[in-house]
Amino acid sequence: MATTGAWAGVLDEVQIHQIPVLFGGGRRLFDVLPARIELKILEVIDTPEATHIRYRVLR
Repeated sequence: MATTGAWAGVLDEVQIHQIPVLFGGGRRLFDVLPARIELKILEVIDTPEATHIRYRVLR
């Protein structure tokens, strides 16, 4: 899980796949991070089905 890796400080990259569907609720992915984490966008792939974003975790 991404939040577990963020807590441990062992993440080098994060990939997020955004799908344009609204469910009306849900759980926030990064609500319980230990501190602010700076990200740099490495790659964005936009398709009709989803947007795929790859980030580098800055230390």
